[in-house]
Amino acid sequence: MTEHLWFLSPLFTGIFVTLGVIVFFQILVRSIIARSGNISETIDYLTGRLAIFSVCYFSILGIYFEFVVAREGHDLAFVDFRLLLLFYVTIYLGKRSSAVIVLMSFLARILLWGFTTGTLYFLFMTVALYLFTLLLVSIVRKWQLPQIFLIGSLDVIVGILWLGFNYLQLPYFGSVTWKIALFNVFSFVVMNAVLEFGISHLNHENNYLTLLSRQATTDPLTKLNNYLSFKNDLETQVSAFQHAEHALTMLALDIDYFKRVNDDHGHLTGNEILQTVAKILVDESEKVPNAKAYRVGGEEFNIILPNTDLPAAAKFSYHLQNRIRETTFPTNHLKLQITVSMGVAKLGPNDVTSNLFYERTDRMLYHSKGQGRDQVTIENEK
Repeated sequence: MTEHLWFLSPLFTGIFVTLGVIVFFQILVRSIIARSGNISETIDYLTGRLAIFSVCYFSILGIYFEFVVAREGHDLAFVDFRLLLLFYVTIYLGKRSSAVIVLMSFLARILLWGFTTGTLYFLFMTVALYLFTLLLVSIVRKWQLPQIFLIGSLDVIVGILWLGFNYLQLPYFGSVTWKIALFNVFSFVVMNAVLEFGISHLNHENNYLTLLSRQATTDPLTKLNNYLSFKNDLETQVSAFQHAEHALTMLALDIDYFKRVNDDHGHLTGNEILQTVAKILVDESEKVPNAKAYRVGGEEFNIILPNTDLPAAAKFSYHLQNRIRETTFPTNHLKLQITVSMGVAKLGPNDVTSNLFYERTDRMLYHSKGQGRDQVTIENEK
């Protein structure tokens, strides 16, 4: 009975530690995404801040494993954990990030052990496993093989490794009996399956949350960010620029006589016009760093222009107005052209809330509509 308890205890500990490492990583990732405000963006561990965080997180984990091994005085400790770390960072984090993590493990090993025979064996074996895993991942992705093939291949590799450890009895590694070898092979297979299930499940949940966030913040017709996203982003930008040296301006835009277009040509034509106008707004906004366009109502749009003063915003607005005016929208019977009314305002010292800034921009828009439409009204800079 005692022997069975010993067998199960480290196995369950390994499972919970493995899942805990991944779950904690995912919690931190979601926190980073939430703070960045890009909750509707697809999670990408290969670029940007998430790539840097992933490298730091798993490098610290790898260094910790090497520290524990050095304290034990032999490589037998944490072998399965270290193999899982090597395999999964290679599979999910790509060549560049995984190479940095492996390098950090090398440096920790050399610092803690020096250039011993055990260190050289460790370096050689890690490089060989790393390159083999890259090759295996490349084959699986090229031939679109099921993930179970990759997981099963890792199980076979580890089984061969433990049989080799038992046969060779490397002095630096520690004594590996048949019982220890078989237990570690079994433990790896179980932890590998649990880890793959956990990662797949968490990735599925992340994708689902991303989809929900995107649906909640994206207009389904034009693919622009919607009013909810606009209000959140506006509040963030106002807070950032309230006491900044650089200007924050905003443009409000309304398609003139859009109801008449729907009545005369049908809602399908109206939808096509909205989609085309949205593409023009995105195209022009991309020419201004960090500018972003939103559909805030039926035929109403807003563009937030960070680090843009009123003269530059005015130039942007007139150019945008002319481009829309010159665009031809084909219908069933004729080629249709439309005009837009615009209002432009700049964040001022009295805009203690984002609503005040928004309402003032809206007043500029309604002034354009009141003056006969097809106008751009720029507020007087104080």
